Amino acid sequence: MKKGNPVKFYGTVAGLLGKALRFRYARLRAAPLKPEAVSLAVTNRCNSHCIMCNMWRIAREKTDTKDLELSGDEIIDLLSRPLFSKLVELDLTGGEPHLRDDLVEIALGIASLKKSSLLHLRSIVITSNGLLPAKIISNSQKILEGLRDTNIDLVTVASIDGIGATHDKVRGTKGAFKLAAITMGGLLELREKYPGYFIGVKTTVLPENIDSLDDILEFAVKEHLFHIISPVFFTETRFRNTDRRESLRLGPADYEKLLNFYNRNELKTNYFYSRIRSFLSTGQKCWSCTAAYNYMFIEFDGTAYPCELLPEPIGNVKKQSPEDIWNSIQAHYWRTRIEKTEQCRNCIEPGAVRYSACAEGLSYLKFLRKLGRNNFTETLYGEGFIKYIDK
Repeated sequence: MKKGNPVKFYGTVAGLLGKALRFRYARLRAAPLKPEAVSLAVTNRCNSHCIMCNMWRIAREKTDTKDLELSGDEIIDLLSRPLFSKLVELDLTGGEPHLRDDLVEIALGIASLKKSSLLHLRSIVITSNGLLPAKIISNSQKILEGLRDTNIDLVTVASIDGIGATHDKVRGTKGAFKLAAITMGGLLELREKYPGYFIGVKTTVLPENIDSLDDILEFAVKEHLFHIISPVFFTETRFRNTDRRESLRLGPADYEKLLNFYNRNELKTNYFYSRIRSFLSTGQKCWSCTAAYNYMFIEFDGTAYPCELLPEPIGNVKKQSPEDIWNSIQAHYWRTRIEKTEQCRNCIEPGAVRYSACAEGLSYLKFLRKLGRNNFTETLYGEGFIKYIDK
């Protein structure tokens, strides 16, 4: 498609308006839509020792962690259920997903549902800390080979929290950057063989790496990687890191540096960076979250949450059907609470911004209008939002 195609632009506008109306009608009734995006932690085991996360500590202390994980068959059976028939993006996360010996089988088992129940699935996203180069590269190649002719993209998100020693410090692991660099090199070679393979970096902004953001961005741009560079956030359940809030909180000077970074020209056409830039400038959130309407988070042990930031579960897929969970009193309660809690009002979590963009529609429409029809394709295709519109 040519850049600035006016037919595509106005078709996109019409599609987003339709989604915006549908979401607002659902929100008036606190009635669920079907999930279009799901984050599923396949494990909470982790071989990193990040200073901003306690997940690895808790997993190390509990001897039954692996036994509590959803099995591969349970995961595939879960995603075959009618509730997920509109699923567009599935994020397989952790912990470190590649610690599971059956990760390839899980990913390809999910892909096999494309012809039956997951008709709209367009992306399988796997996050990784990059500390297992040989296994990560091998797994990725096997998954890419298995996804041929499925119209499902593999997306790898690798953690890069600094260059060299800075990354090692944040990850609490000596030699972490060297291992991540080896992993990235191997994945980039795979991208040459599989052109539809998408690779990106995820950076958690901390006082320790606030001065490394330009270097990280320049690395990502040089290697043609998408990038998600966002401030640390604190959760009681997902990362269990509220005890580190005071030591890791960004100060006023850090936020000033961060805003200056987000004002870089390379970030002007990125929707997420526009939302966080506006929040840092005004203190006001300028988008509507669709958690518990088109998104849910499922922990490694089957516990389901409206999103990964909220502390109260809405059920457990080992004990209830996903349909019963999605239509439960607990889920309905959180639909009435989304945007009203302090955590919601201050949320700039990249995943939340992403899965809400097309579903709530209006904020993204305003962003596209500001970009104009000559530039809108950079975000629509570059950030992958086209998958939510052209289904």
